[in-house]
Amino acid sequence: MPAQGRIATALLSDVGRVRSNNEDVVEVDPELGLLILADGMGGHNAGEVASALAVATTLDVVREQWPNLQHGEIDPASGLSREVQLLQQALLAAHAKIYRMSQTQPQCAGMGTTAVVCLLHDDRMAIAHVGDSRLYRWRGGQLQQITRDHSLLEEMVARGHYSREAANQRVRKNVVTRALGVEASVDVDLLEETLQVGDIVLLCSDGLTDMLDDDAISATLAELAAALNQAAQALVDQANARGGRDNVSVVLARIDAPFPR
Repeated sequence: MPAQGRIATALLSDVGRVRSNNEDVVEVDPELGLLILADGMGGHNAGEVASALAVATTLDVVREQWPNLQHGEIDPASGLSREVQLLQQALLAAHAKIYRMSQTQPQCAGMGTTAVVCLLHDDRMAIAHVGDSRLYRWRGGQLQQITRDHSLLEEMVARGHYSREAANQRVRKNVVTRALGVEASVDVDLLEETLQVGDIVLLCSDGLTDMLDDDAISATLAELAAALNQAAQALVDQANARGGRDNVSVVLARIDAPFPR
């Protein structure tokens, strides 16, 4: 069944302390249990265009396909739920629109965006993501990063070129290796995770995680778990207090009751 009424949500996006415009876009559809965050990139404000297009297209595709979706069915070929496949379809549609616009409108040349999308259904979350915007799950006082960044730093660590500590010192953090709209094609990573009552799901742009470590994020969620709007504001305020070098955006969802199909 839809997550509406069983999940509390909050979202906040802030320009930060250095940038003059906000290229992040966040959105929630409580009726569908859909959470979206996109962090745009590109000159002449084109990043704003890319992220807005990603969010709008994702909403349109999910809303259009939702009534006819074979809910709870698992695709025998991939082993994936129809819900997570729908998110993949939505992000690929967004990618195609962004890429086409970047190729046909000179002011949008080279634009792209990260995206992380989460669909809460059947006491689970379906996740699709591209880039270095993240999804975390906070459970029982512990914060776990669920997505893996598509970044040069993560690639260097995964290939064994650097330890994580060395990579943090030597590799530029914000070089993404995958984004919507930049290349002719893109791979969308898909995940599915369980949810329990009391869990908090956090989607965030790198403007948060570049400023705050996981311990600081976890401590804030622990303190303000019962007040998500205050938690969102506190996270943004802390990122800005530590420099706010980028736009800072968060989407929070707290599981207040089971929502089985």
